Amino acid sequence: MIRKLIYSVLVLVCLFNGIAVEAQDLKAARQTLGKASHPALSEISGIIASRQYPGKYWVHNDSGDSGRIFLIDSVANLQCEFYLEGVHAVDVEDIAWVNNAGRNYILLADIGDNQAKRSEIKLYYFEEPKLSHGKRLDSIPASQIQEFTLRFPDKSRDAEAIFVDPIDQRFYLISKRDFYSTLYTADIFQNKQGKYTLKKLLELPFTFITASDITSTGDALIMKNLTQIFFWERNPKESILSTLKKPYKRVAYQVEPQGEAIAFDLKPNNFVTISERPFGLDAYLYQYKITKP
Repeated sequence: MIRKLIYSVLVLVCLFNGIAVEAQDLKAARQTLGKASHPALSEISGIIASRQYPGKYWVHNDSGDSGRIFLIDSVANLQCEFYLEGVHAVDVEDIAWVNNAGRNYILLADIGDNQAKRSEIKLYYFEEPKLSHGKRLDSIPASQIQEFTLRFPDKSRDAEAIFVDPIDQRFYLISKRDFYSTLYTADIFQNKQGKYTLKKLLELPFTFITASDITSTGDALIMKNLTQIFFWERNPKESILSTLKKPYKRVAYQVEPQGEAIAFDLKPNNFVTISERPFGLDAYLYQYKITKP
């Protein structure tokens, strides 16, 4: 928590003193969609676009919250809250969409480890919930949730970003607090063993990654830290590793207070961000539209 407060202060100093950022490679127009005003939406650290309910988004809080997800609409109003039965969350930090045989699934990542003390981290996999008419509070039965247990190959690490390649169903995780954020993978959908050791693939030329996403067609990837957004276009038949070895493009970004979450929208070249609410500040749902040269 102390580290989070320190980083929040640093970001706020940048915001209110108008410190200039480096020139960006891609322009992006930002639109404010709405304010996340519901008290339950206090520490949002992950977001994905709902496939079942276009124009809506699944979000979650991070450390200190229980195992639950929220559906918000296009102006950040809370639509429904779903508890994951039997899930005792430690520090949920990201959320990903998975397509399995034409059905939409969610992968919830309990992977945060600020003190690098967890011997194992967890993923929870379940079908995208359906809304019940007029019901604002619901649950996902434990029998419908699959748990994956992960560990790093060398030592415990903090991580806040995941994604799943829609082309080959391979899972990826990006570490956060290393000098270079590092890409890992595990065969969670290829090998049904339940417990997995992550495999290190690539050190990335930046640090403190807090979120990532991939388009539903797999043709672009995006990552963010507290002050920058990194974007890659992916060529047909190109592997994730090959894509991330290419130079990234930075997207124009207006820094948010403790802005940790990012996801591609369902519209081409669009993505959304949303933040926590440090020090009682407001959190907004923003949509960016990338303008390619």
